[in-house]
Amino acid sequence: MLAIVLAHAALLFLVLPRVSTRLAPSYNQDQYADGYELLASNLAAGQGYRFYPETARTTMREPGYPVFLAALYVTVGTSFALVKLANLLLALATAGLIVRIAATLELPRFCGNWFWLLLPPILFLFHPATLVAESRGGVEVLFSFLVTLFLLSVCRAAQSGSWKDYLLSGLVLGVTVLVRSTPLLFPVFLALYLLFLHRPRNTVRLVVRNLAVLTLATVAVLFPWIVRNYRLTGAFIPTSSVLGVSAQAGQYINEHLFEGRPFWLLDREASRERDLIAGRLGLRFEDGPQGYYQTFYRPQDEVEFSNYLLRQVRSAYRRSPLLLLRCIAQNTVNFWVGGKTLVATVANTCLQLPLLLLALAGIPLCLKSPAGHVAVVIILFIVYLMAVHATVLAQARYSVPLIPTLCIFASAGLGRLQHFLLHPAKTAGQPDGTARAHSSSSANPADSAA
Repeated sequence: MLAIVLAHAALLFLVLPRVSTRLAPSYNQDQYADGYELLASNLAAGQGYRFYPETARTTMREPGYPVFLAALYVTVGTSFALVKLANLLLALATAGLIVRIAATLELPRFCGNWFWLLLPPILFLFHPATLVAESRGGVEVLFSFLVTLFLLSVCRAAQSGSWKDYLLSGLVLGVTVLVRSTPLLFPVFLALYLLFLHRPRNTVRLVVRNLAVLTLATVAVLFPWIVRNYRLTGAFIPTSSVLGVSAQAGQYINEHLFEGRPFWLLDREASRERDLIAGRLGLRFEDGPQGYYQTFYRPQDEVEFSNYLLRQVRSAYRRSPLLLLRCIAQNTVNFWVGGKTLVATVANTCLQLPLLLLALAGIPLCLKSPAGHVAVVIILFIVYLMAVHATVLAQARYSVPLIPTLCIFASAGLGRLQHFLLHPAKTAGQPDGTARAHSSSSANPADSAA
């Protein structure tokens, strides 16, 4: 384990900086992304949650990562190396959570030995997407840690049925949503699964009670932020007001994707179009970070602008349902491999496709394990997160938080591949440990019935 940590740190701090000139244009390596450092700097300086001292306080970004950065600035300093060190520690913590989930799935038991418990965190730590995310000042590493922690907590809650476990899971979900809002509606999908597909020991009343506890705990974490946003804008904003901007960017990029211009240029063209729209609406604004976002002098203008963009996108999709279907299809692909340039997209495909194929091969094994319901919850979350981005905007970096769980399924896929290569004559198609796991789990009639 020490050798793994040292090798990972050497790649992050010694190897990647040497190739930063090639990575930076496509992956924003060794720099901040999305203006998080501006929000954090103003927070640390006591100037409020805003991009620039002269513009209004904003609701455009969730506060989790800027607050995290501001805490680093105040306590240990503003050096970018410290941000990378914090990302390294978060990645190592995520690796520990991966081991816990793999143990819950009983990965060593049906893959053969303890090595298969160590393989998922190794795949995660040395996956190039993990290393690049750690080298950036972006939200991906913190969000990956919180998503993995939430999945571990909600799987244990579904397994135990205890309201205390659901309370803890709700608190974790609230913190996760404060970093990125995309998991906000996952409890709805979890409710459908628990009510109709997984109710071995609990009645409907207990399931409803537990889900209510999870939801209330999530709302309790979000409540101060919701109150702040309402007092600032007079509108109900549970997370952020960036949805309209994201929807407009997603529509524009997908509508012009095959016209020969790279993804990053289309993204900038969408931003310039938003400048024109804001000007036509008579809203006073400044170009935001990297010339991408529009930052306003009145928080109400920010919300009005986002709502206007969202209405325009909805109208366009109602006029052309085929455009909506095209955007969903393209976003589904972009979610896994979409990069700023064609070269970056090809590189992402070469990295992600083997992982996805191995994960697809390992999912059946995980579903057949004694803790198969854990695999179901994780798969449900993967499909949910992909669906959320497919309807709005998708890039390969949005799939980074799913790499920890994909590495678990991919390890099971490697175990299945190993068994096939070593025992090609067997028809079961599973490692010997699988059969032992099934025989031992069916020895007790009560367990088998459950």
